[in-house]
Amino acid sequence: MSNIYIQEPPTNGKVLLKTTAGDIDIELWSKEAPKACRNFIQLCLEAYYDNTIFHRVVPGFIVQGGDPTGTGTGGESIYGAPF
Repeated sequence: MSNIYIQEPPTNGKVLLKTTAGDIDIELWSKEAPKACRNFIQLCLEAYYDNTIFHRVVPGFIVQGGDPTGTGTGGESIYGAPF
């Protein structure tokens, strides 16, 4: 297994997600996941996530959102297909 990511400093990109329950800082690792970060940022710029809900909340662990259907089964990519 390569240890290249261990040797490189973490990426410093961040996005501020504003919610009705307060703001969330999202750290982007564009060096480690360039396509995912590019996809997320482009969809943000297109207001894709505006007024979407968190479809899964596990207190103390995770929140998931960004699916315009609100079910966790939908969603799109700027690449037109899963990547």
